[in-house]
Amino acid sequence: MRGLLTSTIAVVALLVASEARADENDVSEEPVVVVNAASKLGSVDQIKRLRRVLDARNLLVKLPQNLEATLDGSNILVADLDSIKEAYASGEYDSALKIIEDDEARILGEAINRDPIPALAELSQWRGIIAAAGNNQAEALRWFRAAYRFNPAWNIDKKLASPRVRSMVKKAKREPEEMGTLKVYADPDDATFRIDGGEAHQAGEKISLPIGTHLVMVSAPKRKPYAELVDIAENDPVRIDISLDPETTLDRAARLVDATASAPTGKSRLNRARALAKLTGVSRMLVVEDGGDDHVSVRLYDTDSRKVSKTFDLAGNASAETIARKIVAALDPDNLVDINTVVVNQRVVEGARPTPWYARWYVWAAVGAFAVGSYATYDYMTREPTAVRF
Repeated sequence: MRGLLTSTIAVVALLVASEARADENDVSEEPVVVVNAASKLGSVDQIKRLRRVLDARNLLVKLPQNLEATLDGSNILVADLDSIKEAYASGEYDSALKIIEDDEARILGEAINRDPIPALAELSQWRGIIAAAGNNQAEALRWFRAAYRFNPAWNIDKKLASPRVRSMVKKAKREPEEMGTLKVYADPDDATFRIDGGEAHQAGEKISLPIGTHLVMVSAPKRKPYAELVDIAENDPVRIDISLDPETTLDRAARLVDATASAPTGKSRLNRARALAKLTGVSRMLVVEDGGDDHVSVRLYDTDSRKVSKTFDLAGNASAETIARKIVAALDPDNLVDINTVVVNQRVVEGARPTPWYARWYVWAAVGAFAVGSYATYDYMTREPTAVRF
């Protein structure tokens, strides 16, 4: 009898496990595309790892490789950061610079309405570090200044910076007094250009800039953008002449990704993602909304059902099983939220009035603390003395 009961329990357990696996496999019937909307992600490593986990579990839609690279941003991310670090650690500075140059050329060539600045700032940092290691202070300052121009929030990795390098970085955050000029001529006539990601200037306008390396990006409606790193020198004007090519399908995809990335998380981003869904034929998008070298924050957007998941973090040191479990949970329809009833980026019910100041908990906590403190002070000052004061 006991053996029969044990066998029955084992069979039930197997059935439950099989059903659980079947449920997980059901999710894979509706795979996703990966869309990178993060503004800080400079390295491709986290994107590659996420795609690898999805692909191993048949959760990734197969698209043309160049379209996938445009959607997930891998065409404008640093592809060989580990190789750069290894070459630098081994003292192979020329090899490290060759990798950096190749990455720069690829990123500038693929900067079609995507933001190449985080990756270029990362590469400029490494150029500065390598120049400092070779005791070329002027070159180090030039590239540290470039990193800071591209990303004003940039700070060098403290593990890589000696006191001498930190001193250079501090100096690099002050622009030099020497100035040079830049003039951009472009076809079509309505083209505009930006310097280091700043405000737009009309083509033909003459710009004064501090000497050193700057990023110039030229764009026009329905044209493929152009990007170039230029060296501005005193008394040596720089001129760029460029005819922008017509926009291709990839350019349009990049523009739609950029529009999706620039929209606030939640309903606005879902509305932008609908154009991407139409272009790719895929309604479920796993959007990387934030991240860095050690993690990514991800949210699922379903444009057909107009639902989204909660944001979930994937740590860089998490196992593939942990990542897969979180993604599968996000794909579960029961875990999706109707975008019409919830403003996801604010996590409040849509249409609800903002909480007035007098209803917020911390206001009354402060009032309570003040009242208790006032009473305690009054009680202390008015009580009968219990000891002799000198």
